[in-house]
Amino acid sequence: MPWVLGFYKMASSNLPVQLTSFIGRQDDLRAVEQLLSASRLVTLIGPGGSGKTRLALQVVSQISANYTDGAWLVELASLHEAGLVPQFVAQALGLSPAPGLPLLESLQNFTSPRQMLLILDNCEHLADACAGLILQLLPQSPNLRILATSREALAVAGETIYPVSGLAYPTVSKEARQDGQNCIDPQELKNFDALNLLVERGRAISPQFGITPENASAIVQVCSRLDGMPLALELASARLNVLTVKEIASRLNDRFTLLTAETQRGVDPRHHTLRATIDWSYDLLKPNEQALLRRMAVFTAGCTLDMLEVFYASELQPGETTLNLISSLVNKSLVVAETTGRAQIRYRLLETIRQYLLEKLDQSGEAEIWRDRHLDLFLTRAEEAMPKLGGTYQQLWLNWLDDEHDNLRAALAWALESKKGGMQEIARIESGLRIASALMLYWGMRGGYQEGLDWFKRLLARTDNKISLDVRVNAIVFASFLAMFLGDGQLSLKYGRKAVALAEAAGSEGKPIMTMALAGLATGEKTVGNYPAAFATGERVLQLLRESGPRLHLGMSLLSQGEIALCMGNYAIARERWSESLAESQKDQDTYRIAHSLNYLGDLARMQQDYSEAASKYKESEALLRELNTENDLASVLSNLGF
Repeated sequence: MPWVLGFYKMASSNLPVQLTSFIGRQDDLRAVEQLLSASRLVTLIGPGGSGKTRLALQVVSQISANYTDGAWLVELASLHEAGLVPQFVAQALGLSPAPGLPLLESLQNFTSPRQMLLILDNCEHLADACAGLILQLLPQSPNLRILATSREALAVAGETIYPVSGLAYPTVSKEARQDGQNCIDPQELKNFDALNLLVERGRAISPQFGITPENASAIVQVCSRLDGMPLALELASARLNVLTVKEIASRLNDRFTLLTAETQRGVDPRHHTLRATIDWSYDLLKPNEQALLRRMAVFTAGCTLDMLEVFYASELQPGETTLNLISSLVNKSLVVAETTGRAQIRYRLLETIRQYLLEKLDQSGEAEIWRDRHLDLFLTRAEEAMPKLGGTYQQLWLNWLDDEHDNLRAALAWALESKKGGMQEIARIESGLRIASALMLYWGMRGGYQEGLDWFKRLLARTDNKISLDVRVNAIVFASFLAMFLGDGQLSLKYGRKAVALAEAAGSEGKPIMTMALAGLATGEKTVGNYPAAFATGERVLQLLRESGPRLHLGMSLLSQGEIALCMGNYAIARERWSESLAESQKDQDTYRIAHSLNYLGDLARMQQDYSEAASKYKESEALLRELNTENDLASVLSNLGF
């Protein structure tokens, strides 16, 4: 995989299309827009469920045309590793760093000359990391503006705070609530955003629902008791197909009387209101629905039905099906079913609800059990995906890994959470190493070199001889590959030598993994520029792979050997290796390797000043890489074609 020089950007914005209408908040929209025109950092603060994200996206949709270089959304809710914040920003921008240049400096270089708007969404759990990144970017980028959402201020110099509370609702006298009479004409209620949201979402569930003289008081009570919080109103409206609005108001009254009786210093009262709303929805569920919902919380990026069926099958009661349970939860608006543009429906929890359910899972004493099941599930799926990335259905598996990347990150993070010592730590660390090894090619194809290397470093730091030898050697070799992609020759060589030393020290037990270890050594030697040694080691690897190695590894080694031969000025051997690689990858229908073989053959033609042949090869490679949406590799080919 050739290194991408500089940055390559595919689009001018990544804002999602909203599937439901935006209700009200006209004053907020105008205010935030004005603040952004005057301040370079605006943070929308407020409790979970207050509608910060939706307000931010609506503001940006109205003003994005004012930014020559677009508006870019960075969704941080699923990220739990502070060190990956710059990586997430780079990915959202569609960028990859230049070799040997720190990621932060690369981001500064990119944003410095541009007029753009960056939206950092859900910063509260990564506040320090977000603040640090902002302090690095804003002083260097005079035309950059940042709109952040968080449950608390980021405490950055120059930050402008805009509190986001609930939607507007009318006040109702105690007497009116007691006798059920409404003091306000139903027509006047249409001027309040909270009521409009409840009615519109209610009509999506029950088309005949609306404000009448009979239910107006109850509607006002619901909006009032929920403090006009959008998430709470959404949850309440989801019950309008099974409860009247008066019944909903009655249930909410009981809950809120209990939960708002006590106040806690330093805690926004609206948090109690939101928790009461979720408590209420949760308590209405059957025990089996509660159990499935709690356990779904470990899926950071949501899940598909087949995952749930594997994950939860042993817990089903006679006559139950996972499909029926998840359908019930979708109908109750506690699970979101995403269907647009997907081959499989994806089930997702709203983040506030997921956090609530994680607490419930911890309280149940089952958290370790279900996080281990999640780890096992994604270990199995990742190792299933790895060989498929070298075959006919490469694009489908790339798409799958894109969808599951946050779940795989969560599994890797859990593998590292074990307390040191004991068999549990060994099992989890080994699982983590196997997942990381299975993801190495994916990280390479998607430009996630630094993230992949970081995971390997953390996992290898927790590794000893109790971990299986083949797992350790594979991980060390893959780490050497990633270090090579990042241009760190010394680290790549260090890993390669360590892998060979482990295999040699194991004697006969190390023979099956010596090929892999030598591949790591050859990579390190190539990266430090010791081409004769790298070529000799690589030829030994090729011989072993031709005898018994995986075809995918053979193909990648052929590419590498051709590259080394070219660096040595041996064009004949370079052509021989790349032609063989092209033939093998065509047999395997491996689009990615075909594209790289063509790109390298284009390099060879260019070196021999056959520019027509070079352009032809580059164009073929470009078309294939566009199919796979491998932006980093595509950037390299386009650079070559431009030459």
